[in-house]
Amino acid sequence: MVSRMGSTAKAVIHYLFHSGFAVEYGDYFMIFDYYKLPGSTGVSEFSGKDLTDRIANYKHPFVFVSHSHHDHFNPVIFEWGKYNPSLTYILSSDVKQAHENMQKHWGSCYYMSPYDTMEKKGMVISTFGSTDIGVSFLLKAGDIRIFHAGDLNWWHWAEESTRQELEEEERKFKEETSKIEGGSIDILFFPVDPRLGEYYWLGGEYMLKTFKPGLFVPMHFGDNNYITQKFAERMKSFEAEIAVIKHKGQSFEYHKGDIRRNLP
Repeated sequence: MVSRMGSTAKAVIHYLFHSGFAVEYGDYFMIFDYYKLPGSTGVSEFSGKDLTDRIANYKHPFVFVSHSHHDHFNPVIFEWGKYNPSLTYILSSDVKQAHENMQKHWGSCYYMSPYDTMEKKGMVISTFGSTDIGVSFLLKAGDIRIFHAGDLNWWHWAEESTRQELEEEERKFKEETSKIEGGSIDILFFPVDPRLGEYYWLGGEYMLKTFKPGLFVPMHFGDNNYITQKFAERMKSFEAEIAVIKHKGQSFEYHKGDIRRNLP
């Protein structure tokens, strides 16, 4: 394997789809909540072959799954271990419960419940809860901290809920986020879901205020990429850089203390 520890000042982020991302950082290649490949749209900077090539060539490849919903978990991930025996799977415990009869896979597989912590290959992995099912991930690798929320969000369904239900959703969200330790976060992946209508921004704004990330990356919007531009414009008073995602397979960079996005 090729060592890249000399490159730890830079993280390269690839948008796959929905809440799926791949992150290159030092010797680590991390895949989060894979659902679908970016596809060959003619504008994609990152393809399925790029994904498997990096799994094969990185010293420490990881696959993270926050929960078993179909838009966050695709069993095809268990085929990737054939490209690199060092591949490590970190999966929410509900994935095991939902898929007890999974086919044999390559690589090492670990299941985590909320509020667990483990260290694997120099990376400290902590889990927190969700306001849906599964876990959210907080990773400390080298000099950066990465948070992937899974389905943790302030789910303010105004048109479908009573006032009491809306207040309960707010309480659950704020209570859960209060458990996330360690102050600021470098790269924060968080839902900005247009299905919430005019309240799509509530959870994201709260996370920006609370954790002051260097880079906020919207997710959980399916094909509705427009919401990332809308969110960035609404949050322009914050110092954090907001990733504006225009297409599947888009790649951009994070430099700690100096963000440079590779946007078309």
